Amino acid sequence: VCVYVRAVSPVRLSVRRFSCCTMQVPRWLIVLQSVVLKFLFAILPLSFDRHRERFRNRTKDVILSTVLLVLYAIVGPIVCVELYVMNISGENQITNALSAFQFAFVYFFILIVQIIFIRKKACLHVLLNEMFQLKHVLERMVARSMLEFRLYRLFLVKVTAVDILMQLLALYTFEDSTYTGRVDSVGLASWLTFYAMMYFIAVIENFILVGVLIGAVMQAMVNIGLKRLARSRQGSATGRQPSVLQLYMLHCKNEDMVKQFMETLNFPTLMLTGWYFFMIVYSVRPPASPVGNGVADEFKAYINPLVFFLYQCVQLYLLVLIPSVYTDHAKKMMRLLNYVSVNQHHHRPGQERLVGREGGVIEVLMVDCMQRNNAINNYGMYAMNRALLFGMIATMTSYLIILIQFHIQAYE
Repeated sequence: VCVYVRAVSPVRLSVRRFSCCTMQVPRWLIVLQSVVLKFLFAILPLSFDRHRERFRNRTKDVILSTVLLVLYAIVGPIVCVELYVMNISGENQITNALSAFQFAFVYFFILIVQIIFIRKKACLHVLLNEMFQLKHVLERMVARSMLEFRLYRLFLVKVTAVDILMQLLALYTFEDSTYTGRVDSVGLASWLTFYAMMYFIAVIENFILVGVLIGAVMQAMVNIGLKRLARSRQGSATGRQPSVLQLYMLHCKNEDMVKQFMETLNFPTLMLTGWYFFMIVYSVRPPASPVGNGVADEFKAYINPLVFFLYQCVQLYLLVLIPSVYTDHAKKMMRLLNYVSVNQHHHRPGQERLVGREGGVIEVLMVDCMQRNNAINNYGMYAMNRALLFGMIATMTSYLIILIQFHIQAYE
């Protein structure tokens, strides 16, 4: 079955074979998408041409990434140690240990991820170019731009608006809520550098999510093409309409690319999942006492941990939601193949069901589809779906209940 299904390569499908009408997309959305993609892909040792949507593997990009990596490896520990010394507490050793873990994780996470990007730049170069090539084919096939899909537009707005606003609000409130002494120029520079490091973690997650989200939208386009085929009177390819086999091969190619993309970034995904879970649990604690007595000081003291908590929750939710969206779209393929089979029989009452070459192809495709595992997993340990989010919420709720009980006993 696998040999027969892979006999036709979806890469050979030409864009000119499919009919296309003009895709009406607002100009500002096109500009926003190009800017966001250029910004997110800037963390790679590759050059992204936002006009052609192609990646170039240039030596100078690798050299620049290596130089920046060496500078970060030198400056990062200095910043983390400076901040740890500024915030060290002589009374609460647990808080000191958690702060040390936080600084160490941020430093090593960014360092390791950049090393992974440099080591796997060739794989990412080929994979991302194939992904955008398939994107162009599917957009022409269904005569719809990826920007017409609501979740993709919302994600672009989130990257440009929500992330930046959250960081600005955190910068506005950080001075009084994170440091109780006088902030000199060195301390201010250290805090700004650390906030830049924290934002870089968000950029890494956004890069992973945009890759999976593009795969999810492409899978939705394949489903649209299959629905149109099922609703047609002929039930098979006529003229420029793609056949069932071609659509299924596009589905297989997209699935292989998404899983290869996630396998390449398994370690960053695992670390991000643990990081957000830890930070959400860590942020569930009483806010620091305000330094001043004014309303603005009290606002800063309470709003900073609240903003931080909500932002970590949003990031963790998206880290689970977008892979779940892809899995949901991929699982519809079996149902759509059956829909094509039923419509073929309905519109051809004079023929026996699933006879001839087209019927045999659908049977083979349905067998192959049943044997596929569409879920995205992390090192095979757990699936990136809503059940993972539910388990984390249950764990956090249990921790919160225990924390409340300890506070009640201390108060009594």
